[in-house]
Amino acid sequence: MKNSSDPLSPLYTQLIRQVQAWAMAEGYDPKQAAQLRRQAILSNHAHYLECIPAYRRFAQEEGIGPETTIEALQQHLMLPDGLFKSYDQTWLDEANFTRMNTWLTEIFHQPVRVDVSQVTTIDDWIARLAENGIRLVYSSGTSGNFSFVPRDQAAWDLFTMASRCYIAPLLLRRKAGTLWQRLLARPAVKLLPPAVFAEISRRIGVHGYDGFFLDFAHGHTGNQSLTQELAGLFRKHFFLYETNLSPTVLRLLRRGPTSEQDQEQLRQLQDVIVTRKVENYRRLAERIRQSISEGQKIFIFGVTQQYKELCELLLESRQPLRLREGSFVLFGGGWKSFTGERISREALVEMMSSSLGLPPDHILEGYSMTEINAFMLRCNHGRFYIPPTIEPVIFDEVLNPIRGTDVRGVFGFQDSLAQAYPGFIITGDEVRYVEEDCPCGLVGPAVTEIGRARAQEVKGCGGIMASLKG
Repeated sequence: MKNSSDPLSPLYTQLIRQVQAWAMAEGYDPKQAAQLRRQAILSNHAHYLECIPAYRRFAQEEGIGPETTIEALQQHLMLPDGLFKSYDQTWLDEANFTRMNTWLTEIFHQPVRVDVSQVTTIDDWIARLAENGIRLVYSSGTSGNFSFVPRDQAAWDLFTMASRCYIAPLLLRRKAGTLWQRLLARPAVKLLPPAVFAEISRRIGVHGYDGFFLDFAHGHTGNQSLTQELAGLFRKHFFLYETNLSPTVLRLLRRGPTSEQDQEQLRQLQDVIVTRKVENYRRLAERIRQSISEGQKIFIFGVTQQYKELCELLLESRQPLRLREGSFVLFGGGWKSFTGERISREALVEMMSSSLGLPPDHILEGYSMTEINAFMLRCNHGRFYIPPTIEPVIFDEVLNPIRGTDVRGVFGFQDSLAQAYPGFIITGDEVRYVEEDCPCGLVGPAVTEIGRARAQEVKGCGGIMASLKG
């Protein structure tokens, strides 16, 4: 069948135009956006039936064929996020990547026929898949069990193109970028096809900013995939850890070493993140000071715990930074991860404002996960707005969909951009879901008060950083 994730297809062109209008708070038509989104979701359902074995079996068990409704899909064909770690852990323990390929074929829309006869590590498996056009991103819970989410190049291109089309306008509305970029954003959104707008945004970048990432320079986590996309937009970019975060070694932290080689790999990682932790933060702080002295605005991106450690070092050394006007920081993840060092959002923002010299409205927070093709930015009134590419579904404790404009439950979603893997997912997060007018100017559904559901391990970026805690 025709791949409707083609970024030039009329359906996606119209949908992404609606998302751009939503982000600009001008000309957005919620009814048209919903119609386009639901059309894409139903098209995805038909595609999953044809191409994704695990989904097809599930649909057959539920008695649902190609002709169905959004409501029927929400009631019967939403899948738990555990789907992406439903392989046998012993296959990784035994380096049986032939079995891992077979498992991946079950949740991917193409057969995975990749030669892994010489592959012995997770790192090499991910690299071999990439050589064959499969981009595998992972997240790790504190248990060390990885969730693997596969995309082909077309799916990745659609995800990144759509993200640029609405994240750039959202940030420009928060006074990011230059004055002329903000002035040109509105006519550019109206006049340019989404793919052209995204490409121009990529090429122009934000060269008045230097980017600093509180993460590893190389790796394949969801966070690292995002930072690698962002890094090239800046005049210069730097990482807290100028090294690779190996999934093989990360897994050893929880599964335990079985050889001297494993012990040595763990020792090297611990040396970077524990023994030389203060050195790494000081090095990054000095690079930020150098960029400031060169007249650059600063953009910093990281998870909660890394910001906390950076700010504590700056305040304890009595050498706070004073970022130039127009600088931004963006953080996310980690609120549920560091139970021994829990800090409220208000306390963290106050600490960040004091140590970085930024007003609170330039301290941004995002919410996302590896399984979703969307990024939810928190407005100044505490709402993480869900972009119109996503159909949110809230579930009660027995996983029946619940309706309302102000409800609490387990967060689920139908992702109109997810075609390479099943995108109808029940997450492990409990949220408050709201639909009401907001002074920020954005409209539509939003989530607040995000927490991890009972009996769910901490996962994602916060879970990874929790497992690295020395």
